[in-house]
Order: sequence, then structure tokens, then C-alpha cells
Amino acid sequence: MKSVIVSDTTSLIVLEKLASLGLLCKLFEQILIPAVVLAELQAGSPDITAQLAHLPCFTVVDVPASKRLTALLLLLDAGEANAIELATSLNLPLIIDERKGRQIAKQFGIRITGFAGLLIQANRSKLVDTHTALAMLDEAVTNGLRLAPSLQQQVRDVLEQAS
Repeated sequence: MKSVIVSDTTSLIVLEKLASLGLLCKLFEQILIPAVVLAELQAGSPDITAQLAHLPCFTVVDVPASKRLTALLLLLDAGEANAIELATSLNLPLIIDERKGRQIAKQFGIRITGFAGLLIQANRSKLVDTHTALAMLDEAVTNGLRLAPSLQQQVRDVLEQAS
């Protein structure tokens, strides 16, 4: 059974650059995107709304103001803060890549994954073969995804063991 997950901006940007947003629809039944995250995506990709319209697994959600959200906005950018607030309020896992955001999400007890975790999950689910997954990892890093070299190597090792 596929599940529901909340997403921050970074992995969506990476997947869009890889023309692989649809991969999330194969991994999850529904991906909730805070409206603020959609606005961040539109800033770098004006046609993102049209792309998402063709992928019915994506749902844009208005995140209501709360004391917790106000506090999160003091620590994180708006997309991260809204994604963490939404995941916390709905008790859902979260796709988030930025280190500070991941640390704060963990403090709230949120289950997290990021681009690297999604790639491994897609490979284990046989949605992406090992060669393609490794190429996607390389292209994501080339396109600006910041992953520590040690984490890149860990991901490579996991993917290569799966083949």
C-alpha cells in the first residue's frame, strides 16, 4: 500500500530538473505540498503548476498559522517551516533535504527522507534500475544538490549492493 507524505522544496526541484517528478507518484499515493513550497518552486520554474496538474498525486495545501509555525519561521525558511508544520500536524513523514530542517523535523518525531532516500526507495521498489539511480544521483549533485561526499558514497554503496 502506498502512503501519503509531505514534501519540502529541494527534492521536488531536483526531481523536476531530472524530469522525474512522476517517480514520486509511483512511490506515494499522495504528496502534500504546502502552498509556500509551490510558490518557491514557481520562482525557479514558472511552468511547475502545469507539470503538477498532470500528476494527480500532488496536492497543494494551505498551512494554517499556528504558534509552532511562527516559531519554526524564526529558525527556517518558509518552505521548510510550513512543510514541518504540515507533517507534524497531520502526523505524516516528510521529504526534506536541508540539514537544519532535518534536525528540527527529527526533534518533532517526524519520519524523514530526502532525495537520496527516495532514490534508494525507488531502486528497491524496482522503479529505477541501479545504473539509472546512480546516473540520477550524479546529475543531481552536478545540478547543485548538496550531499556530503561520505553520504554520496553511502548511497552509491547501497545502490550497488542492490544490483
